[in-house]
Amino acid sequence: MNLLRLFVNGFLIGIANIIPGMSGGTLALVLGIYERLISSLRNIGLQTIKRLLGIFTFKKNAIDTFYVELRRIDFGFLMILGVGAAAAVLASTELIVYLLDSQHDATYGFFFGLVLTSILIPVRMLRGFGWRELLILLVSGTLIVFIEEMKKNAAGGASVTGDSLEMSIGTLAIFFGCGAIAISAMILPGVSGSFLLLAFGIYFPLLTTIKEFMEGIPTIFRGEISQLFFNNFLTLVVFALGCLLGLLAFTRLLNYLLDRYRNLTISFLIGLMVGSLYGLWPFRNTLKVGDKSYDTSHLLPQLDMNLLVTVCVFLIGCGVILGFSRLEKETG
Repeated sequence: MNLLRLFVNGFLIGIANIIPGMSGGTLALVLGIYERLISSLRNIGLQTIKRLLGIFTFKKNAIDTFYVELRRIDFGFLMILGVGAAAAVLASTELIVYLLDSQHDATYGFFFGLVLTSILIPVRMLRGFGWRELLILLVSGTLIVFIEEMKKNAAGGASVTGDSLEMSIGTLAIFFGCGAIAISAMILPGVSGSFLLLAFGIYFPLLTTIKEFMEGIPTIFRGEISQLFFNNFLTLVVFALGCLLGLLAFTRLLNYLLDRYRNLTISFLIGLMVGSLYGLWPFRNTLKVGDKSYDTSHLLPQLDMNLLVTVCVFLIGCGVILGFSRLEKETG
């Protein structure tokens, strides 16, 4: 496959993964590279790590053996695809953070439309729906609402929507675990990994961390490394390690659950999506503390221009998912 085309495919998948409600796995299906992607990822395992570590033993033929392993896992394909996806994340992060700061209600309205409409995708994947599926759906949906309320209580009645989280071992553990779960979801058709980050409350802090990290890179060349830059770097490294664990372990677990308990697993994911709508409600009381913005209680919208704009972008979000779904059907 042409390298430029593969890079563009990775860029498009990266865009899909960073937008809540859009599935990178679905877009990989649309682009015709899903089977190759899954095959390559499934080939990565302990053997790959063992042969990588073998290079440092300085044994004869260790490098040749590792090159053979790279070809077995189709490393060139994964690397170019990954570089394209990473470029998409870096290119779009600052825009999303800007929109969250300057157009709060409209941006949330767009995300609300994306997630609400994308619920139709896993619903179509269900093979029947009974009381067990309903119970799992209600439990997972309630869990997300409970987490949202806990975040408010932990912040003294407010939840940070566009700011970075305080650095701590617990915060790093959350980023690690969420990275592992989200990367697993990102490669499943119909499931949005970014919506899981959103549901667990680290989507916006992660975007802010990436933005601040990129802004701090020029200071390295001046010989200056601030505590904020180091914290952001550490957070992103921990998140990346979580993603690596997800690729090596959770992907297999998630595939196992879908094979053995397909309906219950999909119902759980649907419940997460439904519950995340509570945290995505655009109209909120906002509290300003210095340069930080906090969302407090939910509000009913007022009949004004803000409502009109929010409804319009909500409908655009719905249309994006419907068009995306239709394209998948036509190419699948």
